[in-house]
Amino acid sequence: MKTFSVVHILLLVIFLLVYQCAKAQDFVVTAKGDTIAGKVRPLTYGPDKKVQITTQDKKKNTYSIFQIRGFKFNNEVYHPVKLPAGYTFMKLITPGYLSLYAFQQENQVNYDGLCLVKRDGTTLEVPNLTFKKLMTRFLHDCETVSKKIDDGVYGKKQLDQIIAEYNQCIDQRTSESTASVTRQQTQVKQVNAWDNLEEKLKEKTDLKDKETALEMIAEIKNKIRRSEKVPNFLIEGLKSSLANAGLNEELEKALGELNK
Repeated sequence: MKTFSVVHILLLVIFLLVYQCAKAQDFVVTAKGDTIAGKVRPLTYGPDKKVQITTQDKKKNTYSIFQIRGFKFNNEVYHPVKLPAGYTFMKLITPGYLSLYAFQQENQVNYDGLCLVKRDGTTLEVPNLTFKKLMTRFLHDCETVSKKIDDGVYGKKQLDQIIAEYNQCIDQRTSESTASVTRQQTQVKQVNAWDNLEEKLKEKTDLKDKETALEMIAEIKNKIRRSEKVPNFLIEGLKSSLANAGLNEELEKALGELNK
């Protein structure tokens, strides 16, 4: 039993070591979306930015900045980002709709420059003297954050907080927009089912409560469009009016959509 336990502990340790090595391994993601693992060597000096990767089979490949989506080097992620002077590799600091990157300024080796990049591709090098003016304009699509910058509540020292609050603002707006679209799609589907019932009912020529039933269907559709709850008495009244109409299938489908 003791030997069994020791063997399994050793296997577990080996597995964890292999996992950590694989997890920490550098890689390049090509423009086609292929991920190539290996030893990465960034060639970021001069105007022609490139990345070289050596795979386990000792094969070397070199990619220009336009041939890759990004790479991982020394456990840090880099992406090509376009600045007014052209594309350069930037180190990802804070990911999100609004991401913070560090980059090499002209004739510099260290990644001392800071750049804000929105998911739509617009960028802004983090300013110094004109921080309030440029940041207020750049983040205008989130009024609460841009106003705090304009009012002096947030300055460059609060950059991390600005990014976090802005991303939360955009995420909430996106979530609300998605929920609104989903709600509208559900309403359209629900109304379509009631439209079908209405059209079938209009074809009936010998139904005593036809007009009353049509009025109730119209009221139900209006309530769906206004996102209002359809009262039970209205549903029961419609069921009673259509009891002998031969429209059970259409009615059940419409009621089924209403309950989704």
